[in-house]
Amino acid sequence: MGRAGEINRPDLPVGRMRDLNAALHELHREAGFPSVRELARAVGLGHSTVHNLFTRDRVPQYDPFMAVAGGLALRALAHRPTGDSQEQALDAICGHLHELWHRAKSEGSAQQTWQPPHSAHQIVLRLNRRNLQVLRDLGDFLHLHHTVRSLSPNTAGHGSPTAGRLLYRLDVDRGDAILRVQTTGPLLLSALTNDYARTVAVERVAWSEAGFEGQLVRFLLDANATRAMPGAGRHSKRVGIRPAEATAWWERHASRSGLATVEVRSQPLKPVVAKREARNPTFLQATRFEGLAVITDPIALQRAVLSGMGRGRAYGLGLLRLRKAGSDVSPTRNGTQGTAR
Repeated sequence: MGRAGEINRPDLPVGRMRDLNAALHELHREAGFPSVRELARAVGLGHSTVHNLFTRDRVPQYDPFMAVAGGLALRALAHRPTGDSQEQALDAICGHLHELWHRAKSEGSAQQTWQPPHSAHQIVLRLNRRNLQVLRDLGDFLHLHHTVRSLSPNTAGHGSPTAGRLLYRLDVDRGDAILRVQTTGPLLLSALTNDYARTVAVERVAWSEAGFEGQLVRFLLDANATRAMPGAGRHSKRVGIRPAEATAWWERHASRSGLATVEVRSQPLKPVVAKREARNPTFLQATRFEGLAVITDPIALQRAVLSGMGRGRAYGLGLLRLRKAGSDVSPTRNGTQGTAR
C-alpha cells in the first residue's frame, strides 16, 4: 500500500462551542474513556442525556454538563499526579469548563451550531487477504470496528464536531474485500500496516453536486433498523424491526432524507457484534435495503449521505450509497449476494 499519510479535512468554523466540545472530549480522554452508561450511573443522569452532551452540536444544559464534567474530572485526577490538593485541582478543572460554557452560551445561537460540510472523503481500500490483521477484521466485526476507529485521531471517545462523521462498510465481492471509509474529518491511513490494503483510492463525496430534484437513483443501504418498544417510566427500549415492518421503516427514513421510493427490497443480514461480554453481549440487527427512488430534496439527501441513516453507524451500518438509475450498486456482503441490477 506504500506509505500513507493524512487526508486534510475541509476547514471547519472555529467558535466557542467547538472549544467547549474539545475540552469535554479531552477530559473524557484523561479520565480513561469511561462509557456513557458508566458515566450516567456515576452522576445520576439518563444515558441518553450523557450521550447527547458528547454528540450534540449545540450548547448543552448547564447542570447536566457540569455534573458530567465533575465526574470526569475526578476520574482524570486519579490518572495524573498533581502538586495541588485534589479539591484545588477539581475546582480549577470545573472552573475552566464553567467559563467555556458561559463563553459558548454568550456567543449566540447563530454561531453555536456547527454546520456540516458540503462534502466528505471516501477512502476505498481493497484489502489484502494475506494480511493477518485483515483476516482478523474480516472474521469479526468488532475487530473491524476498532481498526476503523483507529484511523481517526479523535474517535476513541464519542464523535465530536472536530472529528467529523466517520462511516464505513465492508463489501465482499467475488473474493475481493473492499472497505469504504467515509469521513468529513482527517483520516490517518498510517495507522494501518503497510500491506493491509492492495490498493487505495480516494473519492470525493458531494451528492448535492451530482443529484438534482426529480432524478431517479438506485440506492443501497445496510442499516440497523429499529423501532421503539414502550417500557416502564419515560424510557423506551429499541428493538429490531420485524421483516414485515422493513418497507415502512425505509420509506419513513427515506422521506426524511429527501427520497421518494419507487421500489424497495429488503433482506436480513448477519447480526453485527457491537459489544462482547460473557453475560450480556450486544448484537445489532442488520437489514439491507435496495431499490429505486426519486430525489425530492437534494439538501436533505446530502445530509443523509454525509451523516448516515439509522443507528449502528459506528459499526459499519448506515452508509447510504447512491448511483444514477441504471448503475449497479449491489456488492456481496457477509456472504450474501445482493439482488439489484
